Amino acid sequence: MAGEAKSTNFMLGTATVMIGPAASLFDLDPQTHSVGLVKNFQLRTEPGFTELTQGVKNSLVYSVMTANPTRLSCEVYEYTAKNMAYALGLNGATLSEQTVSTTTDGAVNGASTPTAEVTVADATGLAANDYIMILYGSDDQIIVRKINSISTNTLTLNDNIGINIPTGAVVKKVNALSVGSKENNNFFGAKVAGKLADGTPVVALFPKIRVTGGFALQFQTNDYGNLPFEMTCYDLVPTDPFYSEFSEDQAKIFAA
Repeated sequence: MAGEAKSTNFMLGTATVMIGPAASLFDLDPQTHSVGLVKNFQLRTEPGFTELTQGVKNSLVYSVMTANPTRLSCEVYEYTAKNMAYALGLNGATLSEQTVSTTTDGAVNGASTPTAEVTVADATGLAANDYIMILYGSDDQIIVRKINSISTNTLTLNDNIGINIPTGAVVKKVNALSVGSKENNNFFGAKVAGKLADGTPVVALFPKIRVTGGFALQFQTNDYGNLPFEMTCYDLVPTDPFYSEFSEDQAKIFAA
């Protein structure tokens, strides 16, 4: 039959995308480095050629490949601090989910007497220069402050509080992400592991990437938002990890 299949190596499935330190490329692990739920992963190359023509009809007689950039893209659905940092070009590997949470131990009467001091039930896990959220009412009644210093369980903040906060208001330690930074983006290593429709595993390693686009914070009700990651691969230089392995390549794909 014309066009009949020769194998069952069909492409239908999902993949796990892992991002981490370039020096850990071969050891990137889903438990530590996965960005979570991903859809529509694509790896594409964009070869470019300089062409030589001849005659009045400019017939093509020769060409030389002069460019072959490699790009990755995917939709990342989990809005963790680490994933948002990667999308912003920041080093998400240094961030972890903040779990420190306590409550106010006494009311803050800031409406009548603005104050920069808040006493909490337990300051364990909090430190100077940490950012906190204070949730003092309904879903959108939240203020953000930075801790300047701590004395026992009393926090001195970077700015006065000019509203009333009741006893028992939740105080949570949070990550702070810089948006619109002009600093050069970090380089990372990436690993993508997936399966073909018949279960055949495929792994791709990318020794030097940058996340060159993909931050989108969208609150909407008609569909789930995602971070549309765009990643660019770079050639290695002799001082980069795994240069000898990837000196001629921007990535390697491993498949049966």
